[in-house]
Amino acid sequence: MDKETTIPEFNPSGSDVVAEIKARTEDLMEFIRANVPDNRRRSIALTNYEQAAMWAVKANFT
Repeated sequence: MDKETTIPEFNPSGSDVVAEIKARTEDLMEFIRANVPDNRRRSIALTNYEQAAMWAVKANFT
């Protein structure tokens, strides 16, 4: 199984906020993977959660 991930351990800034965003996103993505059928819509949902996490992390550094 290909596993999408927010790479929770990648946090060069050491920010607690970044770590929390990534952890919560990863938990949500795990729930989706476990409870939603594996299809195109699930893939799109996971991609968008990952993208939302990326933008939330980036928002902390502007």
